[in-house]
Amino acid sequence: MSPHLPRFLIVEDERPLALALAATVRHAGGFAEMAPTAAQARRLLDRGTCFAAMILDIGLPDQNGLAFLQSLQADRRPPVLVITAHGEIDNAITARKLGVREFFPKPLNFEAFNRALEQLVEAFSDGHPRHLEIRPEGVSEFPGENAFIGAAPSMREVFQQIAHACASREPVLIRGETGTGKTHVAHLIRRHSQGAGDPLAVHLGGGDPGKDTGSSLAGALDDAAGGTLILEEIGALTPEDQRTLVHGIEEGSESFPRILATCTEALRDKVDSGAFRSDLFYRLQVLEVRLPPLRDRREDLPVLAAYFSGLLAPDRRVHTTEEGLKQLASHSWPGNLRELRNVVSYAITATAGGTRIEATHLPGYLGNPPATLSENPPDTGELPPDLLDALGHWLDLRLASAPPPTYRELADALEVALLQDLLPRFDGKLARLAKELQANRGTLRKKLKDE
Repeated sequence: MSPHLPRFLIVEDERPLALALAATVRHAGGFAEMAPTAAQARRLLDRGTCFAAMILDIGLPDQNGLAFLQSLQADRRPPVLVITAHGEIDNAITARKLGVREFFPKPLNFEAFNRALEQLVEAFSDGHPRHLEIRPEGVSEFPGENAFIGAAPSMREVFQQIAHACASREPVLIRGETGTGKTHVAHLIRRHSQGAGDPLAVHLGGGDPGKDTGSSLAGALDDAAGGTLILEEIGALTPEDQRTLVHGIEEGSESFPRILATCTEALRDKVDSGAFRSDLFYRLQVLEVRLPPLRDRREDLPVLAAYFSGLLAPDRRVHTTEEGLKQLASHSWPGNLRELRNVVSYAITATAGGTRIEATHLPGYLGNPPATLSENPPDTGELPPDLLDALGHWLDLRLASAPPPTYRELADALEVALLQDLLPRFDGKLARLAKELQANRGTLRKKLKDE
């Protein structure tokens, strides 16, 4: 071997994959040494060999790959490319703090992996084997500490964006449709950022006529002084609120809280129309997390359904059958993760203590895409038979509980579900929904808030 070839340490216990990685390293102009366990990798590093990079699998037989990396002294850690079968946001954040360069989910995208190797070889050739740009990619959460999971391509950028936000104190804009988990991402970033013990205030974005949002924002800013403030639906803030935020962010006072803002609608359109300040928009857009809708990450449905099953029925191992998963995959998911959680909750109840979610346990409307239901729209406002069947099943389950719900509780649950399904059809804009359907926006906002 030429003494000038950069060395790569491949820490991977799957022999076929390790050999494929070694071949890719050779193709990129490097030399590969392989270790199937963390212990063997440690022995190779103890020899003092200068590695251009370490290619590290998280799922090693003797130790978690990131735990192994963390156990190494900082000056002994070469640049790292991580390979993982399952993306998890905690892994992405830990990796970001440890200086991991990139995440690659299995099955491996060898084209992207080869590009990363070529950059490392080039950096080594330039005499900078250890000082490389950190560009981690990792995973997600919905309700709960570890719920952002999955390996869909549309999530890779999300994981990287969250990891970057956790390593910063800059404002963050979190965008996505209703039910994609924007508020949960905000809390996640807040928990894992520098100064995670910050005081926290949550302010739901206002904008309702007659509401004194300026004073409520001022109070929230005071409560979160020196810490973090989560602003939900920032696009609804009044011009006075926007002016206050711009002034505070640009002033840069240590007491002014870090802003984590969520938004359902496209702020760019509001900037173009003059309804949202461009200077505030650009300050927030420095760090942006864009959450994809569930319909754009259907390959994550099995692991997400399993996660919600474990969350909702921790006393038994509930799994979804292949036919059940096909039924889930056929749905468009306008309510995104929130809707999936509700569907899994319904299905678990329908199993009556069982451990298998069959297609028959899922709500009837999942098997009837909107186009099918609208082929023969009723002229009298009558509900389709399948919807009536699903409603009847739901009522039977609710009325069987002890104590049974009140009529008001049943009506409120149905109205909230209706609102959650209607919102995406109006681009997530509650004001537009209220105007076009002749409803009171304040009343609708309260119902969603009290959900």
